[in-house]
Amino acid sequence: MYKFTRRFILPFLLLAFALPTFAQRGPAKDGAGQGKEGLLQELQLTDEQEDQMQNLRYSQEKSLIGLKADLKTAQLDLKKLKRADEPNKKKIHAQIERVGKHRIAIDKARADHHLEVRKVLTEDQFKIFQKKMRAKAGHRGNRKGRPSGNHDHDRRPFRK
Repeated sequence: MYKFTRRFILPFLLLAFALPTFAQRGPAKDGAGQGKEGLLQELQLTDEQEDQMQNLRYSQEKSLIGLKADLKTAQLDLKKLKRADEPNKKKIHAQIERVGKHRIAIDKARADHHLEVRKVLTEDQFKIFQKKMRAKAGHRGNRKGRPSGNHDHDRRPFRK
């Protein structure tokens, strides 16, 4: 019986538990999940437009690195203020304002990037681009019931 278990039942159980990990999602809806190549192909960009889009994306990513780092630093400073032995309300409120300013700066940078992309694309291309971005945003959505985006997930901010 032991040999039977080792030869047949254990491999079967391993296979039964391993197979779901290889399962694939269904087909993407409305072009979502095609990635950058699928979007660029559908937009039918000229070589000049592709170069402009690539340069815009590069500069956007580069600027977001610094902006996100500033935001994360401000969030950490806020966490430290909240966990102080005697939290100072004025300092906490001032730091919350700084965190908000960093978030606004990121949103403005994204809006500026969007406007620059709009200048590069034709009207028809921009409609396709917008449609794909909406579909992509819908797939990012909520994970585990939480809103997407950067949030301070510290459930007990005023405790040590």
